[in-house]
Amino acid sequence: MSGLIFLLALVLSLWSCIWIAKNLSKLVPNQYWRRRVTLGVFLTLLASPFVDEVIGKYQFESLCKDNGIESADVSKAKGRKVKAIYGDRKSTGGTIMPISVSEDKFIDANSGEVVIRSKDYYASGGWLMRYTPLSMGSADPMLFDGNGCGLIVKDRIFSDNQIVQIN
Repeated sequence: MSGLIFLLALVLSLWSCIWIAKNLSKLVPNQYWRRRVTLGVFLTLLASPFVDEVIGKYQFESLCKDNGIESADVSKAKGRKVKAIYGDRKSTGGTIMPISVSEDKFIDANSGEVVIRSKDYYASGGWLMRYTPLSMGSADPMLFDGNGCGLIVKDRIFSDNQIVQIN
């Protein structure tokens, strides 16, 4: 059933883009430019629902690189066992897609001293995934994994510095 809904939404979307492009191109008197305007408007309308996902992907990756575990000072935690304390997620604001952030701390398992501070980001999908039936119930981004800055990066940093997370 969800496949039929997706197919119906896709057909309606394509039909709408074609209809709008043809009607707007009728305003162009020159036949030579009319075809080019039709094609340009069609491609613009077809790509427009994905623009926020593309821009959101770059914003998300930039936030992770600048403030995530990659940028954290792990020198205090080198060779230690740590426990993670994950903060509450709060909206970041100022991004094209809804992105929330949690401030994470890693404390030394023995002394309780905070040895690493970093941020982890979580993105919801773009306009198309949040407000249309194409998402089929999922508000996750379509073009990238917006569920945190990456366990693979964290695991690599921890293994390179002999840091063991015990929880």
